[in-house]
Amino acid sequence: MKTRRRPKLITCPRCGMKTLQGTPACEDCGLVFERLKFATNKDAKRKIKRGDRDFIIRTRSLPSDVKYWKLLLMVLFTGLMGGHNYYVGRYLRGAIFSAFFVLTLTCVILNSWIMSKFPAWMELIGGLLVGPFALVWIYDIASISLKKFRVPIAIDLEKQDIDEVIKEK
Repeated sequence: MKTRRRPKLITCPRCGMKTLQGTPACEDCGLVFERLKFATNKDAKRKIKRGDRDFIIRTRSLPSDVKYWKLLLMVLFTGLMGGHNYYVGRYLRGAIFSAFFVLTLTCVILNSWIMSKFPAWMELIGGLLVGPFALVWIYDIASISLKKFRVPIAIDLEKQDIDEVIKEK
């Protein structure tokens, strides 16, 4: 019995539509897949800081300026403080991680004072706040390890900018 090979499909990082692997552009949103090779996280960080989010997409394939080993080490050692999110330009998520880390650290340092002044059920509220935060950190470790972590990239390179990037390499 002869088996048929399925055609390889790729998923568009902008709209999520699946297209054949050799297709030059997404049939739904028009994203030219060749531009993804020249998109960088550094440009995305600049645009995020300026508030210009029009041409930023999040993709699972890491751009050339984000190193996998660096991202993995950052999530393991500075992940509770949001270091890996700051590294890739996800500043709001990094700030939330930092705020929860400071809250957790404060609760640990002032634990005996908090337990003497407040009822025991306050400890349950603290656990309910910190528990999901720790689960998200574990989820980030797993998603980076499995290369499923989404990194923002800027894709609005003009033709002349692409030529300059090619000449630099």
